[in-house]
Amino acid sequence: MSQRRAPGDHEEELLELQRRFNALSEQKRTAEGALLTKEIGVPDDGRSQRQQMAELATSAEIPKLDEQIVDLRRKHDRLHDSNHRKRQELNILADKLKDLHSTKYSDGETPQQRLRDAEMKLEETAARYDEEYRTKMTYEQVIKRLKNEQLGFPAEVKALEQTLAQKEADYEQLLLMSHDANQSKEHAKGELSKFEALVSEERKLREKELQERRVVLQKKQQLATELDKTERERRMTLQDQQSKVGEDSARQQMAQTEKLIVEEQKKIAAYEAAFQQIKEATGVADVNEVIQRFLSQEETHQNLLAMTRESQDKIDELRAALEAERQKVLEAQYSLAQIEGRDDEPPDRASNAAARQALERSRARWKKLFATMVNCKSAVQHILDVLEPLRADDEVIAPLTDETLLTHLQHVERKLQRIAAAFFDDEERHAELMLTSKDAMPKAALMRQQQAANAAASSMRDLEKSGREEDSAEDEFAEDVEEDVLDREALKKQARSIVDKGAKKKKLAKKKARPRVEEGDEKKPNGQTSTAFGTFA
Repeated sequence: MSQRRAPGDHEEELLELQRRFNALSEQKRTAEGALLTKEIGVPDDGRSQRQQMAELATSAEIPKLDEQIVDLRRKHDRLHDSNHRKRQELNILADKLKDLHSTKYSDGETPQQRLRDAEMKLEETAARYDEEYRTKMTYEQVIKRLKNEQLGFPAEVKALEQTLAQKEADYEQLLLMSHDANQSKEHAKGELSKFEALVSEERKLREKELQERRVVLQKKQQLATELDKTERERRMTLQDQQSKVGEDSARQQMAQTEKLIVEEQKKIAAYEAAFQQIKEATGVADVNEVIQRFLSQEETHQNLLAMTRESQDKIDELRAALEAERQKVLEAQYSLAQIEGRDDEPPDRASNAAARQALERSRARWKKLFATMVNCKSAVQHILDVLEPLRADDEVIAPLTDETLLTHLQHVERKLQRIAAAFFDDEERHAELMLTSKDAMPKAALMRQQQAANAAASSMRDLEKSGREEDSAEDEFAEDVEEDVLDREALKKQARSIVDKGAKKKKLAKKKARPRVEEGDEKKPNGQTSTAFGTFA
């Protein structure tokens, strides 16, 4: 009810309180004046008593009045505050009333229409709220996922760093292997250039030999023409003799000549059959090229056999070196373990110095072993790449590692055994063809082939002797110096020196054999003419 009072009621209460306060103050003044007047006419004793009683009464009423003043002030403040709020509400209502008076209502608008509009607005706000709620949930899920990722991110970073370190190590190893491969490629190019130079020299020598053989063939053709002339002259003389002697002797002589012709035709047919077999085997139609093929085939056969032996020896040496290095690595590991176990003992300068020296030696050996292992792996990989066409159907090639190195070497050994067996079969076939073609080939060619074979055999013996001498010298040098496994470059240099020495000795042997062959060729045509004339005579 107090809140529904008008502002005029509050003001009246305030005025009434002020009047009461003023009345009390006047009463106080009148009481003090009366006391003063009474004190004047009353003796001092009564005056003092009255004064004390008035003071007690006033002192008792003053706190009450103060409390009433405080209460009145509090009420005044509350009323003032409520009045202020009511005035604000009144202003708001007045504004709304003005708005309502200012708005114009149409005839078509009804409370139902306004309710429908309000419902539509409510639906729109509800849809907007749902959308905002969905976005809020999605953002909460995103925040939750980001927090989970933040928790798992250090582990992923650590794993990526480990993989990065592993990849860097693999890259360094591949870089080392690429350097080795480039070095081997450069060495192979150098060897190829040397081999091409040797091949060009051999071609020049063979061209010279071919020209010499052509000269010899021309001489033989001249001899054949002379023999044809002599044969014609002999037939003319025989015809003259037959015409003179008579028909019987002529018939006998013709029969003998026909027999000779048949025998010669049989020999020619045998020669042609043998030459046809040679052409089928070599794929060449020219006689000089066939002879050249036979000579080159023999040389290549001998060279390949020598290469197979050398490769087998190298494989055995590498295996022995690998086993020795493994033993050294095991010894170094055991020595390091013993040195680490002895570190707990009291320090001794001599023992520490010896241990350091042993550690340095073991480190140097380990570095050498690692380098030899890398070279071994690259060499085995190169051999595997070269022997890749000889891969069997059921053969499964694993990547080259320390564990699979022995299996790869076993596969290489089997392939080399197959190659050696194929070479032996070719040698047997070549020997059979040589036996079959010996009757068909002329004596001069046989002599040349034998001399070339003897020269090749002598050169191979010289090569073997020089190789043995070099091996013995290298063994003595290796005994003097600390034993160590030869690396690839040293082996290549040694092989090049052996090949160069062999090539020089072959050239010298060929130069020495040429004049002998020319002398034999010059001697043989004269002998052949004499025998031919003897037979026809």
